[in-house]
Amino acid sequence: MTSRTGTIIFLHIGKTAGSTLRKVLHRNVPRDQILLVQTPQRRDTYRPRRESTIDAFASMPETTRSRARLVEGHVIFGIHRFVPGPSTYITVLRDPVALAVSQYRYVVRTPGHRLHDIVMSEAMGLEDYVRSGISLEMDNSQTRAISGDVSAPFGGCSQAMLDAATQHIDEHFSVVGLTERFDESLVLMGRTFGWKRLAYLPVKVAPKSREPISEEVRGLLEEQNRFDLALYRYAGRRFEREVQNLPAFEADLRRFRRRNAAYRRAGGLVHAVPQRLGSAIRQRRAVASTWR
Repeated sequence: MTSRTGTIIFLHIGKTAGSTLRKVLHRNVPRDQILLVQTPQRRDTYRPRRESTIDAFASMPETTRSRARLVEGHVIFGIHRFVPGPSTYITVLRDPVALAVSQYRYVVRTPGHRLHDIVMSEAMGLEDYVRSGISLEMDNSQTRAISGDVSAPFGGCSQAMLDAATQHIDEHFSVVGLTERFDESLVLMGRTFGWKRLAYLPVKVAPKSREPISEEVRGLLEEQNRFDLALYRYAGRRFEREVQNLPAFEADLRRFRRRNAAYRRAGGLVHAVPQRLGSAIRQRRAVASTWR
């Protein structure tokens, strides 16, 4: 990270490979300079808790906010107004249809999710879930987050919100990555901020479903998320321009993928050894305690 960029705000949109990106960020930013912004989930509202993150961040002591060189969390645009000093955003966008499907399937397989019980008790399929209007994630969630919206009801997204989101991207985002081009997104971030430790192991990878969605449901999702589709295409064009304009980008990408392939091959061992060592230590302690 360079002083030129000041504080980096990672606007994390769920189910976009953001958890994997966080691991990479944590290998490039000192831990004592990372600030995670969280808010409790309220069950008496259908609005996402990310809408409360600006107030949560603003209420933190200025000394806490000023120490952060990476602010992260499921936040929305606008949090930068309470960052002492200069700041910039990064985020990752995902194809809106794939994102909506992933978000629905996450609710289905996660008993602790606030919408899990109602979805399961009413046997809601994906189409039922979208039409029910109980989740704003099914209605242009990426446009909502990047526009900074905290009030539009389900079905209430507008061209003005899309215009605000694209303007915010142009004026405040150093990098807008794409889930479908994740490796390239990492290389672009590395080139932008001078990060060197970009190798990764996928985090929170959802089990692959063999059930394709119907064309009717796909059409419903595209219509319901038409502003997200426009935003995703806009970000995709910007992304393509940026990687095309960077000298030797393809060479950097090939080099990164070779190194990352080796890292991922070794990843199982890297993660397994500490776990096995910890298990062995606990077993020895348990045995030793029986002889006391």
